[in-house]
Amino acid sequence: MIKIHLSSRLLAVLNFIPAGSRIADIGSDHAHLPCRALQEKIAVNAIAGEVRIGPFRQSQANVKEVGMADTVSVRMGDGLDVISPGEVDSIVIAGMGGELITGILERGKEKLAEGTTLILQPNIRESLLRRWLSAEGWRITDEAIVEETPHFYEVIQARRNDSGKIELAETEQMMGPVLIRNQIPVFRKKWLKRSAKLRQVLDSLEMTEQTNAVAKKKEECRNEIQMIESVLKRGQD
Repeated sequence: MIKIHLSSRLLAVLNFIPAGSRIADIGSDHAHLPCRALQEKIAVNAIAGEVRIGPFRQSQANVKEVGMADTVSVRMGDGLDVISPGEVDSIVIAGMGGELITGILERGKEKLAEGTTLILQPNIRESLLRRWLSAEGWRITDEAIVEETPHFYEVIQARRNDSGKIELAETEQMMGPVLIRNQIPVFRKKWLKRSAKLRQVLDSLEMTEQTNAVAKKKEECRNEIQMIESVLKRGQD
């Protein structure tokens, strides 16, 4: 059998899928992740969802090539439209912006059954996604961060919280509650780079005409720098 190769980003996603899952990978991108999850005996069956005809046909071909047409169902549709309520217990949405992932979850809320595990990997706007999870009563159970130069990718695992909405501090929304607690080296590297970048932006803004818009942007930069440095300092204490 051809073993499916996954990037560090997708391996981090794979590691958050519970053993014995029935998974749906939304925006599957060649169906590599669900096939590898079956190869590793993490999943018992899988759905690979694609919204565009090109990736849909490529996923079908890939699934057939590795001999998994009986266990990986490749479906064409928008977001969670490709699954029925209760059909899966783990949903993966990876490689999209946080805003797009949030929109997919919001539109398909009726598909999110009790006991569902979400494994989400936003490329940008992670804080927006975490705010949605918090407001909708999802508890962030684990997080990972990996570097694929020049990018950093965060992975979020979440499960429904029986007590409803969970409050996250602004720093937790931005940087991740589990990631803040663990503060592994790649996490600190990401946020040190972000802080340095913000200081460069501030320096540039000082050289421009001081309009109200510029003043607002400077204040936003200072606030974000303060939050980042406060979190990183706590990690050293």
